[in-house]
Amino acid sequence: MPGIEKMITVHYDGSENLIKGILTEKKKRNYTTKTLDLDLVLSSLTPFMEERNPYTWLNKQQIPFEIEEKSDKLVIDIFSELENIVLLVKIPDEYDQLKDLIFIYLNENPSNFGVTNTANPLTTDNKSIIAFLLYNTVKTFVELQNNDRELLKSANLRTRQIIASTESLKQDLERTKDNYGLSLVKLCQNYIQQWSTKNQKKYIMTAGALEKIKRYTGDLKKLEDIIEDTIVYVDNLYFGVHGEIEILEWNIQFDRATHRQVKVKGEDQKEDKYAKTIALLDKLEKAALNVKLKRLKLTGTNVGAACPTPISAPAISDALYNHRENINSLIITHPENWETIKREFRPVMNILKVS
Repeated sequence: MPGIEKMITVHYDGSENLIKGILTEKKKRNYTTKTLDLDLVLSSLTPFMEERNPYTWLNKQQIPFEIEEKSDKLVIDIFSELENIVLLVKIPDEYDQLKDLIFIYLNENPSNFGVTNTANPLTTDNKSIIAFLLYNTVKTFVELQNNDRELLKSANLRTRQIIASTESLKQDLERTKDNYGLSLVKLCQNYIQQWSTKNQKKYIMTAGALEKIKRYTGDLKKLEDIIEDTIVYVDNLYFGVHGEIEILEWNIQFDRATHRQVKVKGEDQKEDKYAKTIALLDKLEKAALNVKLKRLKLTGTNVGAACPTPISAPAISDALYNHRENINSLIITHPENWETIKREFRPVMNILKVS
């Protein structure tokens, strides 16, 4: 603003619990800012900070200091002479009952403010207008700054709450995931114990295998088939080996069991149509693999005896004949399934030859 030579602000800094003074002074075309030492004049400034008037004009007898620049920092001397007239603007402090002070040093020439073209000193009317404008300008600026600060604090608080909530949900999710993984491990260990009892062998999952089971995200119903495939694989891998059989991470293949459990695309009615046929083929495929593991011939009698619920060879033939149309359709649409029975088990091979 033209006509302002310099400005001194005296305010309370809540972060440092200290009253500070700042000098802003115009030198040539630029303004410089320096910190003031208020120790010598702080007691003289207290009455100004306690006054209720929002602004007042001071003459040189009323001003308690002037600025002298010394070696390192500025010092304020009490009751110095002052050539410029000074407008004191007082803004309520948010920390206590005192007011922050703004001493605005103005030229006496009113032409700098555009209120007149003459070089006469400022009149009382001129000062009233200038004081009113400057006070309200400063007050508006301070209020805007305080509002912006409160908005920023509110936004920061909301952001911190969102971050805290997100971290809490993340931790809850991790705990749930860990608990679910441990449940999967216990379930698979139960399946393995059943196979150990059935085959009279001791199967043990390594730490890597346990971790892989914990990370399983597929259908829970398929885990039993996955473990069964794994047992069949390691039995063949360690054929003739006595003692404990370790199940390694790479021995467990999630996709193999997924492929074996055929999902027939289409409507629910179509899925129901093939469900029993798929169950029949899956049961015979498992039984055939167990028969081969024992080095027996793939006859109807041996395969029937290896089923979870033993069935006779004629019953297998009848079941295959009743499902012959579905079997032929499934073999065509899913050629990667039931490799053992469709290539080596004569009752199924006979069905496939029927057109």
